[in-house]
Amino acid sequence: MRPKHFQVSLVWLAGFAAAAHACDTWVALRDATADRSVILAKNSDRPPMEAQPLVQVSRGKHQLGATVKCTYITIPQAAETYEHIGSKIWWAFGYEHGMNEHGVAIGNEAVWSKEPYQWGDGLLGMDLVRLGLERGKTAYEAMHVMVELLVKYGQSGDCERDGEWGKANYHNSFLIADPTEAWVLETAGRYWVAKRITHGVYSISNIYSIEKDWDEAHPGLVEHAVEMGWTKSAQTFNFSRDYGDYWRKDSKDPGNMQIRRNMSLACLRKDFAQVTPASMMKISRSHLEGTLVEPRWGASESFWSTPCLHDSARNGYHSAASIVAHLRAGMPALLRQVYWASFSNPCSNVFKPFYLNGPKIPANYGAGTSTYSGDSPWWLANRVKLLCDLNHNALAPAIRGVFDLTERSAMERQNRLEAEARKLIEAGREAEAVKRLQEFIDGNCARADKEY
Repeated sequence: MRPKHFQVSLVWLAGFAAAAHACDTWVALRDATADRSVILAKNSDRPPMEAQPLVQVSRGKHQLGATVKCTYITIPQAAETYEHIGSKIWWAFGYEHGMNEHGVAIGNEAVWSKEPYQWGDGLLGMDLVRLGLERGKTAYEAMHVMVELLVKYGQSGDCERDGEWGKANYHNSFLIADPTEAWVLETAGRYWVAKRITHGVYSISNIYSIEKDWDEAHPGLVEHAVEMGWTKSAQTFNFSRDYGDYWRKDSKDPGNMQIRRNMSLACLRKDFAQVTPASMMKISRSHLEGTLVEPRWGASESFWSTPCLHDSARNGYHSAASIVAHLRAGMPALLRQVYWASFSNPCSNVFKPFYLNGPKIPANYGAGTSTYSGDSPWWLANRVKLLCDLNHNALAPAIRGVFDLTERSAMERQNRLEAEARKLIEAGREAEAVKRLQEFIDGNCARADKEY
């Protein structure tokens, strides 16, 4: 009888028969985590020389009639927008992933549907991520903010900078979490379907995941599919099968994407009831080590698409930024959510913790374009990745020897600091707690910059 690891490896091998780029977002609900929190994570795959800095935007109140310029269109501004942190494509309005002051975290994925594609006169999926964070106090509220904007303005536009890379136009799926639940929102043009997740684990990649079991949907979702001839009747309707276009040239390899989703789910289920931010980071760094598709010469020379994706002759994208959002109900607002962020490929970089409702990200963390800059932490991190890729097998262990120690140190100090901060908050000394957290953030960032 074959050992279990051999059986799993054969499954992975079958799904990675063609290289393709993909993002992945995954979540563990309260019954799946070690501390009864909700933890959402994502790797964002983008063109290799496109900076994805980290920005923090303060809460704001806006006058009636105010507008906001998104990437391609201008829309009415909300009366109030919430403080948030986002992983921002440097040239765009929106984010690949982010988290707000109320503990809402969102990540999105490119998906390809049979619905027609527009160009230049709608919202990008990245815009919708940011708008959901700015306007939603809960995962459900953020989901409906995004749905209403989607239906009104549509989703369209080049998702890659004109003249700098290729052209990309796709529809989007989203994983939206808060400290108590998560929602999966999948879209095709202006049509949408949503599923509530209250327990267990869930993952999305560049392939639709919702079949027949949804909780809310566009009122014309099923009727439209029948009219278009994508399904015979309401009884046979299956959203993923009927709306997904798995034969387009630019839809990549759907089998590859399904295997990536299955793999992150398998990792989460393996650690069920014991999932932590550290185990989420481990998933984000995976190159399928220990399987039959483990890279032969190093992560940068893989024949397959892996969760921690490296650009190569076979694939033009890489993991440009990662998030682990730790969302904890029952905590003071200052401590309720922690944003662990890594720049560039997470395997050769370090996750750093950030807080909202008082503390601030260092201003230079928002710097970076498509040109190297020594004052941009994103570019410092990406330079480490580029150097490591020259001989990944030889250099990666040395890099991890530094950054693993840094992460463990931050987590150990985090536990002590949060206990102290909670006592300060309970004693009415929140300003002092904010100061302590700010010193913690600044110290972690200074240490990482020095290590870079």
